[in-house]
Amino acid sequence: MDKVLVILPDNNKSKYISKGFSSAFRELSYFVFEKKIYDLKIDEINKISPEIIFVFWSDVKQVNDLILFLGNIETDKTKIINYAEDIDDIPIEIVNKNNSYCFSYENKKKKYSILPAVQAKDYKRKFSGYKFLITFAGNPSYLNREQLLSKIVYNFGIINIFCRSYDFYKSVDEIYKNNLLDSKYIDLYRESYRGYVENTKDLSYIYSHSKVNIDMLSNKNKKINYRCMEVLASGGFLIAPFSNILVNNFEDGKEIETYKSDFELIDKIRFYLSNTNLALLIAANGKKNVVSNHSFYDRLKIMLKVIYG
Repeated sequence: MDKVLVILPDNNKSKYISKGFSSAFRELSYFVFEKKIYDLKIDEINKISPEIIFVFWSDVKQVNDLILFLGNIETDKTKIINYAEDIDDIPIEIVNKNNSYCFSYENKKKKYSILPAVQAKDYKRKFSGYKFLITFAGNPSYLNREQLLSKIVYNFGIINIFCRSYDFYKSVDEIYKNNLLDSKYIDLYRESYRGYVENTKDLSYIYSHSKVNIDMLSNKNKKINYRCMEVLASGGFLIAPFSNILVNNFEDGKEIETYKSDFELIDKIRFYLSNTNLALLIAANGKKNVVSNHSFYDRLKIMLKVIYG
């Protein structure tokens, strides 16, 4: 049985994604070793002699240590699968390493583009009525997100923002500094903070019980992200920035809703708040698509086909 080492990063989302790929490897009859990034020992791994090492690069604090570790793997037969949201998150030393295969959500550097995936069964929640109106879960402290959130609060009042407290209050300071809202609406923005959600169970409950879930680009302008898959797997209704990669995988207006401008987003939020039955139908269709086509198992099969043909 072929052996795989899956390196577990030290943040929740990346750890969850890595464990998702561990499960996919096991489904394909690999023997999987999981090691936390700060527990890696060269001698132990060389004794294991894995055929594949899997690394998800995202918010990895021990980058230099990990590069050194991967450089000291003895056998040239070990293939390294590197996966990231953005190809630039993978250090150049790893990109150029022999037997190293680099995959990311999207890139233009002749590396392999692989969409994010999700373990849909972990996001399955029974719908028990709406608890939230408009929801955004993610780091709001990017200028374009601050501008958009300010417009949403200005038009709809208090919303629901789930993120780390540091990131939220940083966005408050920047909204104030850039005069995006006056004092009245800044207070409404402050009241929109709902705390940080650490586990999948709570996050999927929030997504599935929100009338409208909003996705927004970060400053890196990623066209599709992990949040999209989480919302749809939860059975939540999602409005996301339009991109070709998104609408090539999800039918616009039937499985997901998209927007091309701030004005269009505000208009569509208003429409779907008044047409929740249509939003529920779109959410159900989106969930079926995710369950059928966007699992870690689906992504791993594509990766292994690239590597082995």
